[in-house]
Amino acid sequence: METPSTKVPYGHWTSPLTAEQLAHSRVSLHEVVVNESTGTIYSIECLPTENGRYTIIEHHDGKSRNILPKESGLSAQARVHDLGGGSMAIRPDGKITFSDEKSYHVYQLDPAVADGDNGSHSGATLVHAADQDIRYADFCHHPTEFQWVLAIREDQRNATPETQAYDVHNVLVAINTDTGEEKVIAAGDDFYAHPKFNLSGRYVSWIQWSHPDMPWTGTVLYLADWDGNGGLANVRKIAGKAMSESIAQPKWGLDGALWFASDRTGFWQLYSIRPDDEDCQVRPLMLKGLEGAEMAIAEWDLGISTYTSLDESTIVAAAVTHATSRVVLVNTATASFQDLDLQYLDIDGIYRVSPTSFAIVGSSADSPPELALISLTPDTHAKAQARKAVLKSTASAFTLPPEYISHATSRTAPQLHGPLRNNSVHFFFFPPRNPHFHNNNNIPPPCLVYVHGGPNGNASPAFDLETQYYTTRGFAVAAVNYTGSTGFGREYRERFSGHWGLADVADTVSVVDYLVQNGTIDKSRVGIYGGSAGGYLTLRALHMYPDTWAAGISSYGISDVRALQADSYKFESQDVDRLLLSLTQGAEEREAELTRRSPCYFAKDIKAPLLLLQGTEDVVVPVAQARMMAAAMRECGNVAEVVEFPGEGHGWVGKEAIFESLRKKEVWWRTHLG
Repeated sequence: METPSTKVPYGHWTSPLTAEQLAHSRVSLHEVVVNESTGTIYSIECLPTENGRYTIIEHHDGKSRNILPKESGLSAQARVHDLGGGSMAIRPDGKITFSDEKSYHVYQLDPAVADGDNGSHSGATLVHAADQDIRYADFCHHPTEFQWVLAIREDQRNATPETQAYDVHNVLVAINTDTGEEKVIAAGDDFYAHPKFNLSGRYVSWIQWSHPDMPWTGTVLYLADWDGNGGLANVRKIAGKAMSESIAQPKWGLDGALWFASDRTGFWQLYSIRPDDEDCQVRPLMLKGLEGAEMAIAEWDLGISTYTSLDESTIVAAAVTHATSRVVLVNTATASFQDLDLQYLDIDGIYRVSPTSFAIVGSSADSPPELALISLTPDTHAKAQARKAVLKSTASAFTLPPEYISHATSRTAPQLHGPLRNNSVHFFFFPPRNPHFHNNNNIPPPCLVYVHGGPNGNASPAFDLETQYYTTRGFAVAAVNYTGSTGFGREYRERFSGHWGLADVADTVSVVDYLVQNGTIDKSRVGIYGGSAGGYLTLRALHMYPDTWAAGISSYGISDVRALQADSYKFESQDVDRLLLSLTQGAEEREAELTRRSPCYFAKDIKAPLLLLQGTEDVVVPVAQARMMAAAMRECGNVAEVVEFPGEGHGWVGKEAIFESLRKKEVWWRTHLG
């Protein structure tokens, strides 16, 4: 083993993290449901070793078992909106309803008869066959009439690559799993989410929205009476407004109130209504000290749950400030809260198990995403003490010793470039760290600038395996939360409108300038990488500020925004107008702007070598986008390499693609920045 005196250049250090480990041993955690009568927790995991199949794992009494084995031929992943989520729900009797990824059929899984050890009986029964190109998601069962289940139905029967932006139709339905009967209970808008029965089954709530809104720009909350036979009555609007107020995560509390998050104050805060009240008044939950925190997140996926009721006066929630999460215990009767000190910095889900326990999916500064059971006990001061039992880690087969872990510092840089120069740019900085190496000269380290997707997404300071993969090899990583990122309030998101491909790129270069001026990184060895909108930002940055970068990697990035509009999938199809064209007028000006914002027309200005990674089955950013960019680069004699992964979509789920992409990236950075 190398000694601490070993002198090796940055970028060439030997790391305990290998591409093989990350590809073969890492799983990804997704949705969770709980059988509260037994305390049994069920989670969906994506398995790279099974070509990205989504399975259901049961966790009970310290033991875990796969109750949807490979032999079942099923994959528990819904495909409404094409991005997934809302894939399973649990009936009050403990049976699990889920959507199969390939057939889109709705199945019911009985854990009591599932044999996960040998796969001889998966316990899954077909309860609702989907017609070809019909999809279902976001299920919720009636609390006493178990056969009735609410769901979103998405009809893609008439959609082609050219028409999928507008010829896909979504409605809310009630399905009788005993008879196969299906009734449309809400229609007319483009999108629906969070259909929920209340605890008695008397009421149904949901949110809906239409183009050009996204869930974080404007949604509307509705409430209706359940007629007992698959229909609704007395439908009324509760809150929300197109393009101005986003309602998120409506759910029924144990106090009988309908709780939801609204960003009407500029931050997603909690509100409630009591449907039995005559005026159905919306009541804010005013938590002093959390006025600037977000109690919800941007809902790219269906089925998001970042808060839940534990009892009639207690809510446990993720509170997000500056893209950093913490877990708080809220007393709704006194409008007070307690920080549970759970150390999670990024939280994907919170789910009730009992009045004194909940399941959580989150990551900390020292550990990747994990599923844990949190048990609460009062101390002598009547405050809750939290005890954690980890049920599953995404890197359970290997651990990174503490002395290797690079911890993020939260920083801000002045906006020095672009159309918006009156604010600060937020970013997290991860320095290189490896106890067995130090650099053999006095120059600062090379830096990899990570730009997240969305673009209305964010980067967090939590432990990320790919980030640590680079920092243990001697690279610094700067993760930029450019203008438009979530986790900073509505104003930070909205001032991005019209400036996509401008402000985000300029913010990223401002971060690089700041780090260079402070002597933190080597100016001559800066790379940039990201996926989806982050891939687009990468391509824009390479041609707009060509002297800043030594290399770039775009994963499923956008190279021609006009072509993307022509074959875009429904969910984001009209968001391009808000992000790119909201400040332009007239058809001619708008067409010119589409050209100006498309990197493939400016390949001649790029100086840095470019690696393009792309899945062949990507419906969000089609493979043609990568091919166009590669062709444009080669036409002008610039260095471009494209790697396509057969069968992969918008992100990699199979072990071969995960391994090959990491290996390619490592070689690319070492060659051009090492």
